[in-house]
Amino acid sequence: MKKSLLISLTLLAAFYSYSFAAQKKDDKNQEEMRAMEIEKAIFIASAAQDRVLRIGLVDCVAYALKNNSEVKIERIEPKLRDADIKIAQAVFEPSFAADFAMRENKELVTSSLQGAGANTYGFHDTTLDASVGGKLATGAEYELEFFSQRYKSSSTFQALNPYYAAEPKITITQPLFRGAGIFVNRADITIARNNKRVSEEAFKDKVMDVISQAKTAYYNYAYSLESHALTAVSLERAQDLLKINKARYEKGLLSSVDLLETETAVADREKALLSAEAGLRKAEDDLKLITSLVDDPEAWNAKVELIGEKPQFKEEKKDLVESLKSAFVMRPDYNSRKVDLKNRDIRIATAKNALFPTLDLVSSFGLNGLGKDYQKALQNAEYPYTDWSAGFKLEIPWGGGERASFDQRNLEKAQALLSFKRLEQQIILEIRDRVRAVQIQARQVAVSSLAMGKESQNYAAQKERYAAGQVSTHDMIDYQEKLSSAELDYLKSLIDYNIALINLDRSEGATLVKNDVKLEEG
Repeated sequence: MKKSLLISLTLLAAFYSYSFAAQKKDDKNQEEMRAMEIEKAIFIASAAQDRVLRIGLVDCVAYALKNNSEVKIERIEPKLRDADIKIAQAVFEPSFAADFAMRENKELVTSSLQGAGANTYGFHDTTLDASVGGKLATGAEYELEFFSQRYKSSSTFQALNPYYAAEPKITITQPLFRGAGIFVNRADITIARNNKRVSEEAFKDKVMDVISQAKTAYYNYAYSLESHALTAVSLERAQDLLKINKARYEKGLLSSVDLLETETAVADREKALLSAEAGLRKAEDDLKLITSLVDDPEAWNAKVELIGEKPQFKEEKKDLVESLKSAFVMRPDYNSRKVDLKNRDIRIATAKNALFPTLDLVSSFGLNGLGKDYQKALQNAEYPYTDWSAGFKLEIPWGGGERASFDQRNLEKAQALLSFKRLEQQIILEIRDRVRAVQIQARQVAVSSLAMGKESQNYAAQKERYAAGQVSTHDMIDYQEKLSSAELDYLKSLIDYNIALINLDRSEGATLVKNDVKLEEG
């Protein structure tokens, strides 16, 4: 009855425990659902609000770095590699072991030496063995052991009964060929540290990529804003001309064909303004995407206004040689490849070491202490009651697998060297193209500025001629188109020049320095 009651209470407790856990999990799910509903409601509510978000170039970079998920992922990688270093170092950490055993044995007497006047013989044995062992950087393995024993038997011939034993002992095994040396034994630690450097370079590369994308999106949005404004000005010019031509037409000074041509020009420029507005909204969304503002319920639908200076031409003299030097010092991908080559050299060295035969020097030294009690046993654990040994352990591998591994590591190094040389060639060509692009865009800005100035002067002169009746409506519309085109060309050249500088900084690996961004250590 008691047993049945106990089982029932146990099952009831288990049921309530399960029900409580299930209820707790259900409450957590409901809480998460409520949070999602609240966030969704905020997003929907913000869609009906007219908000303005004023940000500058520095703000865009900051938003992009703070909220970019890929940056967050790469930020974790060096911490994972830190764990690899600790795992590799754990090989040299000492370990403690203990073994305690009690044994009792009873059997029929088979010899007079086992005991006199008894039908059974028995003994009781208690042992405690404690040791500390580990590995040194040279490859030597050590073990510090302390053995203690209490032994009692029914034998009448045992002088000390019970007797106590205390035996301290040290054993060292030092490899002489395979597995010998600090370099080989610390190879995994060195590789783990190098892998951390690779992860740090990858993190740096991702940050530079995000900065470059954010700045490019910023300048593209700035271009779209200015382009939309210039298109609106172009429409105003056409509307002003239409107003003049309507007045002339009513006075009989203009043909219906000229009026129709002017009306068509206004319609075309209204279409161009709509197209510019669509491009503006797309560029704004691209900027919100790279800066992760789309994830902010307060900002996803806000109108973005750029603060600070508009895109300007600040000429920077770029030298191909200096840019190449910078790239081969600062580029994360190049530095990562160099570290990878070092790791391959380490793997080749360890694979070569594995070809050697195993020849270990094995030595041990201990003391044998024996007494009628434990204290006496400890006192007797001294010279000349010693226990020592020395010798060699030889093992010669067949060599097939080790030789194949060694050959494989060498082939991998040769493959990596070819890839490394290919990367160097790509960097050289990329830097040359980027320097050339900066130089050409600088000249393009100068030419576009001159062309815009001339077209502006020409348009002002042609307006006066048109007012005097010396220029046709068709020509006047053409002059307006040329001026608008020249203004857009100049604006585009400014944006392209700034983006060319961004791309060159990215190729040189100088993006962090140029934008004064410092990465957190660790």
